[in-house]
Amino acid sequence: MKRNLLCSLLALTMALSLAACGGKGQPGNSGGQTSQPGQTSQSAQPGQSAQPGGADVAEYVFRSGGTVVSIDQDMAEVLAALGEPKEYFEAESCAFEGMDKTYTYSGFVITTRPDGEKDYVNSIILSDDSVTTPEGIYIGSAAADVTAAYGESTEATDTFLPYTKGNAALNFVLSDGKVISIEYLPA
Repeated sequence: MKRNLLCSLLALTMALSLAACGGKGQPGNSGGQTSQPGQTSQSAQPGQSAQPGGADVAEYVFRSGGTVVSIDQDMAEVLAALGEPKEYFEAESCAFEGMDKTYTYSGFVITTRPDGEKDYVNSIILSDDSVTTPEGIYIGSAAADVTAAYGESTEATDTFLPYTKGNAALNFVLSDGKVISIEYLPA
């Protein structure tokens, strides 16, 4: 049942990310940190707050180990840092010329969109509780933990907490007051 729900959510997110595509990709270079559930990183780089993703960071980003992944980042940079994915899928893009690509890693999925000879990150979807946002939110976190980490969302509903910063939207889907999906999409 959980696997079917997760697969349905991933399919919906991929469809929404294709519909939300826009603009030419530009490499992103913001910082963030991924940690295990309940842990956050406190190391700051110049120009960043001590809490990655804080007020002085330009956009929401995801971090896997030491690799920062952001919306509109050149996927070649991400692949060079992360290495080969566990799974790979591509299909002809219905919105752009070329192939949309899906890279599945342990705990997260990255989709890309083509732009000329390059592919750019179009979405990052956290798929289980083995990874977190830089602020320590993971699948299974309470809605109150999300608002404590990110503030009140002006567009919140009982089942959806959306946040936007720069060219990235960070969305939390909720069920029974718990996070069941975390997705980074173009704003």
